[in-house]
Amino acid sequence: MSHQQTEPARLDLARLPTPLERVERIREGWTVTVKRDDLTGTSLTGNKVRKLEYLLAEAQAGRARRVVTCGGVQSNHCRATAIAAARLGLDCVLFLRTAEPAPDTPTGNLRLDRLVGADVRFITPAQYRDRTTIMTEAAGPDGYVIPEGGSNALGTWGYIRAVDEMASQWQEPPSAIVCATGSGGTLAGLAIGLRRRTLDIPVYGVAVCDDARYFESIVDDISAKASDRWPDLPRVRAGDVTVIEGYKGRGYALSTPEEMFDIESVARRSGLILDPVYTGKAFRALLHEPDRFGPRPLFIHTGGIFGLLA
Repeated sequence: MSHQQTEPARLDLARLPTPLERVERIREGWTVTVKRDDLTGTSLTGNKVRKLEYLLAEAQAGRARRVVTCGGVQSNHCRATAIAAARLGLDCVLFLRTAEPAPDTPTGNLRLDRLVGADVRFITPAQYRDRTTIMTEAAGPDGYVIPEGGSNALGTWGYIRAVDEMASQWQEPPSAIVCATGSGGTLAGLAIGLRRRTLDIPVYGVAVCDDARYFESIVDDISAKASDRWPDLPRVRAGDVTVIEGYKGRGYALSTPEEMFDIESVARRSGLILDPVYTGKAFRALLHEPDRFGPRPLFIHTGGIFGLLA
């Protein structure tokens, strides 16, 4: 079966293809290629919209009237979902996790959530553990639930397709592909997409929360469900991906002075803007362990610039 026949229905939400750019001057004698998925759109910037193209196509096909999803207060995924839902005429309910009182003045992604009219509901970390039940109840019979980060078997098609896109762009395959890993869907899609095209390129996910065992199990689960739904997709197992630990710092969405120093240093030397939640942490693996990824590393820039404005 051809790739085109296999691919599920997809909406046209992102500005694709995004460019591959060689970034120099960060370190003398060192070059990294960056997949600029921060350029998928202005308000829809980032990797999440690739997943939403498939997820919202299914929501529309099922005649959903609202979409429900979840994440942190400054979730890029929730912001992208809210904006895409507004574009499609769908109501949007967001369950945002916070241990602190709700902010009086919204900033960053949260400000955009509010701007497009999302129904924002704050929940505690304890409540967040029951997020699937909470979201299902809020969705009702005519709603559609999107998991955290859009990371499930259908959403992972966003990065299965991104591999096809990159393979048509590079003149020489990279020595490694590196991405931030916060919910596992992007990493799973990259791994499945590479194997689908029989490309022997190692893919690394840099954990920005949780740990390697957690994300390896997520990738395994997403791949198993994807293979069940689309039997011609290759099966990727936990041991087939490498998740790098040691760069989450104080934890999810919590920055350290060292992380902010590296973000500023990269920006001043190259003009590449990283975010404090995902790419700023993940790119540090390239900065501090460059030999690990070979002579031609490719970094997936997953967006997140609004996090700098929070």
